[in-house]
Order: sequence, then structure tokens, then C-alpha cells
Amino acid sequence: MPTISVPRPNVTVEDVSNILRDKLGSRYQITPSVTGKGFFKEVPDDANTMLVKGNRLERANIRVDSGAHSTEINVSPGATYPGLIRLIDRIGIARRVRHILENATELAGSN
Repeated sequence: MPTISVPRPNVTVEDVSNILRDKLGSRYQITPSVTGKGFFKEVPDDANTMLVKGNRLERANIRVDSGAHSTEINVSPGATYPGLIRLIDRIGIARRVRHILENATELAGSN
């Protein structure tokens, strides 16, 4: 699971959601406390997770692990089927989400 380390402590799922909503636009839906497990299956998860989805092939699971000195954000494909679907996620929305979060100036400074 690719991890993005940001120097800002105490980043919340809401902080990450706001950045993604701003950068991705209305085409993508962001659902907190849910992860994707395939084309249509979504399962409840804890408060540190969210699902970003476009169409049924565009899904990314995000987990925010916030600490006192920094925050780790894990981004993984939301379609867990092997082969083509995983490849689509890696070159599609999961990759785009990672890029947005890696370059988000909102996550660079301290709060």
C-alpha cells in the first residue's frame, strides 16, 4: 500500500476529503468510514478511512494515520480484483489521488 508521509501532525480524514473534493471536482464521490472491495462492494470501516470513487472501475481506498509529529496517508486501489482492474486503479484514480496529496500545500505546514 503506497504511503504518503506529510510533516503536518493531526491531519484528519476531513482535511484530506476537503483537499480531494477541491482538486478532483464533482465527478468523484468521497465517502468517509467506507472502503471498496471490488466493483460494487463497499464495506463499513473505521473513522480513519474513506473511499474515493468515480465509476465502478475508479476507486481508491484511503487511510489516514495521524501522529503527534507527522501523518501517514495510505492510498490503495479500491477494486481488489487482480489483473486489469488493479492496473486501471494504479494508473487511474489511486495514482491521481496520491499525486494530489503528495503535492498538497495544505498538508505541508503545521497546524
